Amino acid sequence: MSTEQTSTTSTAIFATSPHMNAVSIFVAVVLGSSLIEFNGLLFPPKLTSLAFWAILPCYYFAFDAWFGIIAWARYTPYLDKPISRTWIAGMFLAWTFVLAVMYFASRLPDSFLGYIWCLVVLFIVMWASYYFRHRDTNLPEPLILCAQFGSLALIAATVYSIWALAFPAVPDTVNWVFVFIVFAIMVGYRVMLRMTHVWRPEERHVKEG
Repeated sequence: MSTEQTSTTSTAIFATSPHMNAVSIFVAVVLGSSLIEFNGLLFPPKLTSLAFWAILPCYYFAFDAWFGIIAWARYTPYLDKPISRTWIAGMFLAWTFVLAVMYFASRLPDSFLGYIWCLVVLFIVMWASYYFRHRDTNLPEPLILCAQFGSLALIAATVYSIWALAFPAVPDTVNWVFVFIVFAIMVGYRVMLRMTHVWRPEERHVKEG
């Protein structure tokens, strides 16, 4: 019986685990509630609004991340250990910060500091989750890539904060520039993940097969 249990555990994948069900429900709540809350910005799109261009990359980031999790989960073993629960909790926290970034984005330009610093915290939480997940599964994780783009977010947040302290009335032009810097960071991170195939083990699986 012990052998059967070990065999069952070793062949289980994360996609069919109870934790994946919980992640699916949580992501559905985050995306569903955000679309209801911010539908005024998105439908129809407010193309001249700073908030629209700030929240748009958040949705790209969120939906692409969700598709990435689904792909990753198909070929990742399910290991119900304390360290597993640690990085899963980190995943929940990261999605909470995605929602927080959306919240601050919807209130720009008044909440720009919250928007840009919340993005920095998001990258920190993601990096920590990747680290524990790597320790748990021994699979490649985008630790370096996450650190690189997180550093870019930190630099942007620091520069904007210094500007806001030195010149409290931040010009609209500066706000627009930093919105598109954040846009480039968020979209660029997800695009680079796809280019490096870090989150697409199904393609590696096909090539190796």
